[in-house]
Amino acid sequence: MTQTQKRIFLALAIVIALTRLFAVAHSMFDWDEGLFTLGVREYNVIQYRPHPPGYPLFIAAAKPFHLAGVPAFRALQIVVVLGAIVLFPVLFFLGREIGFDFTTSVCGAVLFTFLPNVWVYGGTGFSDVPAAAIGLAACALLLRGRHDTRAYLLGAIVLGIAAGFRPMNLVLGMVPALLATFARIRQSIGAVLLAILLGGAIAGGSYAGAALASGPFEDYAKAVRIQSKYVHDVDSYHNPQRAPLRELAKIFFIWPVDQRQRMAGLALLAVISLAAAIVKKRSAPLLAIAIFAPLAILSWLNLDFATAARYAIAYMAAHALLAADGLGLLAQRRPAVQGTLCAVVAAVFAVWTWPALRLQRTTDSPPAAAVEWIRKNVPAGEKVYVHGGIGPVAQAMLGDRPNTIYYDEPSQVSLLAGEAWVLDLQEVENGQSFLWKHSNPLWKIIRRRNFEASVGRVASRVEFGGGWYGDEGPFRWMGGDSVLSLPVLRGRGTLRLRLYVPLNALPSPPTIEVRMNGTTIERFSGTSADMEKSWVIPSRTDAPNELRILTSATVNPAKRGQSDDSRDLGLRLDLLSWTPMQ
Repeated sequence: MTQTQKRIFLALAIVIALTRLFAVAHSMFDWDEGLFTLGVREYNVIQYRPHPPGYPLFIAAAKPFHLAGVPAFRALQIVVVLGAIVLFPVLFFLGREIGFDFTTSVCGAVLFTFLPNVWVYGGTGFSDVPAAAIGLAACALLLRGRHDTRAYLLGAIVLGIAAGFRPMNLVLGMVPALLATFARIRQSIGAVLLAILLGGAIAGGSYAGAALASGPFEDYAKAVRIQSKYVHDVDSYHNPQRAPLRELAKIFFIWPVDQRQRMAGLALLAVISLAAAIVKKRSAPLLAIAIFAPLAILSWLNLDFATAARYAIAYMAAHALLAADGLGLLAQRRPAVQGTLCAVVAAVFAVWTWPALRLQRTTDSPPAAAVEWIRKNVPAGEKVYVHGGIGPVAQAMLGDRPNTIYYDEPSQVSLLAGEAWVLDLQEVENGQSFLWKHSNPLWKIIRRRNFEASVGRVASRVEFGGGWYGDEGPFRWMGGDSVLSLPVLRGRGTLRLRLYVPLNALPSPPTIEVRMNGTTIERFSGTSADMEKSWVIPSRTDAPNELRILTSATVNPAKRGQSDDSRDLGLRLDLLSWTPMQ
């Protein structure tokens, strides 16, 4: 690099490093963060602290900070933020080793760091960002190792470390490792054997250590098999209920972040780069695809599409590098023009992402806020039911609090449980509710759950009876006829319903009927997709109230060829509240 190029690179590295601080989350948000936090405190993969195979080097990297007095979740965040800080220089050097020029490599690294999912997850407690940073560093070193034995050996070591952070990094490093090994084996078979020994010892040793730290090896292996079977049966393409691969390809390859115009624009720039590379026989774009395509395809086939934004972080480096190359073509390889275009694209992403960063940085996530409310306001001796969907988060925040019971379905909480408390993942009007608005861009970046949470007394609980499908977080679907049980209130109560009617899949608006204790409250036409109704109704005094909802039409997505969902869907319940009349 020239002196000017070095100054540009250094200035950008410092500025981008500072922007990573805007993503530091105020609290943990989701299941895996809770498991990682528990693992930092007391590592045991058999007990899912964290989940198999254990991510041993990610936890090990956070341990020193925790031992120095940093809370476990914040210790994880330190590791993640450090990984986010080095993403820019690491991808720059990888771009150079792939064969891109200085301007394209800088622009690609800039675009990558300002992609919404890369920026947002760079302040959380998930392993993906630091794992990607180390994996990309391994790729860069291995590519340099085609001509440098020391870089080759160091690349093998770093790839072993990357695998200890996240096993999928072995797929990311596969092509660079093969290219480097093919080049070095003709020079020194000893160096190749040493590289295999070093990388294998680190990767294998880290998971052997995970097993030893967890208990009997047989139990560790069993936990790994159970987790693998879950991924195979539920997350992967083997699940017949999973959406068709052609639909998921759009999610995993084009818009893992649900901002379709911007992500499609990024993909279009990448296509321009690839098309020109094929015509002009340029190797750099094709090598970039060769490196990242195996990881992208494996993710597409095997991982949960609801979390595609997180799983796509590592291979979206290819999107960024190719998009930067596409900008270079549009700029006719004029560095100043290419840099300006890159700055505009990065700014567009940054402006759109900013409200998500602000929400994540300044407020507790709804589950964390609800757990914190319990910790501060509910005496330790009182019974608390906690929705299993945030079990690890609650365990990490509440510790060994007595009388804490975890449940999977709201119907598992008895109406006769006295004065117990319930922490649920839906909004309630007669309790403490904690919400993140779906209108915030964060809804389109991270997994779409846990944006609502509430704490209330068991006496205000609703039991779902026949006709209802399983809890899906903030909502629940019913068929054509459903029954609920509402608690006894003194005098009259206010019943409020917020319903979604699938009008886009029905030939005409359905007739909807609401009955309370056998009496029809109202019969109306579902002429709007989103409907909200409320009534003042006398409550029974001697038994729970029976609420029945009926709709004259249902839709079966599988029969319509829209998805593999074979349920007969009538109405979606987005909110239900049953409160004493004030």
